[in-house]
Amino acid sequence: MRDQLSENYDWFLAKLPELLASYRGQHALIHDKEIAGIFPTSLDAVMTGLKRFGEDNFSVEAVDDQIEDLGFYSHVSAALRA
Repeated sequence: MRDQLSENYDWFLAKLPELLASYRGQHALIHDKEIAGIFPTSLDAVMTGLKRFGEDNFSVEAVDDQIEDLGFYSHVSAALRA
């Protein structure tokens, strides 16, 4: 069984071309393969995701056609357990 993060990421990649038209440069909060919110920063998206869905139950992706390394926020769940 695939985990939520993998499924969300694949869904996001398929939707990225249409998301770019309206949300380029912002950050998408994704839960169960649906947009749960659009935020100006990854931190805003992560904090909202933690409050609404808990650890490991959401993804945050930069709406851009360039790869963004979110650093700490890419590994927020593991970091919170440390």
